[in-house]
Amino acid sequence: MRSLGHQIFFVLVCMTFSACTSFPLSRSESSGHSARRVAAVSPGGSLKFEVQRLEQSLTNRRDLEQYSRVLPWFEGLEERYEFLSLPGLEARAEWLRDRNFFERPLLVEKQMLDLIQARDIAVGMPESLVKKSWGEPDVIEVSGHPLFKNMRWRYLQQEATEDGFVQQKKSVYIEGGKVTGWDSDI
Repeated sequence: MRSLGHQIFFVLVCMTFSACTSFPLSRSESSGHSARRVAAVSPGGSLKFEVQRLEQSLTNRRDLEQYSRVLPWFEGLEERYEFLSLPGLEARAEWLRDRNFFERPLLVEKQMLDLIQARDIAVGMPESLVKKSWGEPDVIEVSGHPLFKNMRWRYLQQEATEDGFVQQKKSVYIEGGKVTGWDSDI
């Protein structure tokens, strides 16, 4: 088991680099990814800030709910930017259909089945699979708008040791509906 210092360092590194928030699915040729769009944003500012700006522009409840449902399944910031740049609910729904987006949860669950069965978690794991692996958290702390799924989940468990039972505290850090890191105190 890694020391607490290593775990905290890992969490900080993952929070710093957005690459830790994507899950390992390869982008297909027909994904619709547009390097032109990303390049148009990158020179003048950060893609992350542009995505945040587009997220903040979602004011309609139906738009927010649509985005919240699919947020954990995006492959990265470029895909989120492309989705959020579309002009309205119907255009975004068509974009999702064209990419068979709603098959992604099953694909990711198959990829992470061994982790779930071992009651383990991994960086990039969607929150729904964390619940399948570790169960419902005891405490959920939300940062920002709840529909953007930035949270810290806390688990309090009794662990059997040679000296009896010890309370173990675990925290899971989630950004955009995916695990970015975790730590535990025994």
